[in-house]
Amino acid sequence: MEMLTVLTVIALLMGLSGGVLYVLTSTGLNTSTRNFADFVNFCRSEAIARHTAVRVGITVPDGNQAYREYSAWEWNRKRRQFEQMSEWTGLAGGLSFTRTLPDYVRGASYAAEDASSVRGDYILDLAGNTFTTKGIDGQPVEVKFFQFNPSGRVEAPGAEMRNLTLVIQPSESTGSDQTFNWSQINLDTLTGRYRIYRP
Repeated sequence: MEMLTVLTVIALLMGLSGGVLYVLTSTGLNTSTRNFADFVNFCRSEAIARHTAVRVGITVPDGNQAYREYSAWEWNRKRRQFEQMSEWTGLAGGLSFTRTLPDYVRGASYAAEDASSVRGDYILDLAGNTFTTKGIDGQPVEVKFFQFNPSGRVEAPGAEMRNLTLVIQPSESTGSDQTFNWSQINLDTLTGRYRIYRP
């Protein structure tokens, strides 16, 4: 009887901790998504205000590491080159940009209501939108980018569709079920404005 009681208590605690972990992961996902979206909006505003091109770049990690760090670059007319205009920022621990658009995103309820929400060019999947720069540690790093032009429109080399898309999700190590916990960010190439989708 005592053993059964102990096992019941352990099961309850594990169930509760899983729920708390999910809430914490979901909160971190909301915050990181909003922070990244605000950063993107800031870059768009700077491109318009400074009347120049501004790039948003996401570092390409080595091996199986996650896409997490991002920064911005501004076109310098005098030097005729892009120069980093913000420090490197990373998504919250345990979160990353997915390498490709996950299949389960296409089955989301918002996709059923609006099929265009999951149609677009996945930014990290494009082939021609890369450049090399210095990473956080000062070593050369490859960066995937999209950029805003002075009119506020957004573009990426190789993109052909109306939307540019990114997905942020927790890693498997967080214990969160990825198929129910992610955020999708779409950028409208004509207006440069973003829209966030959650399952």
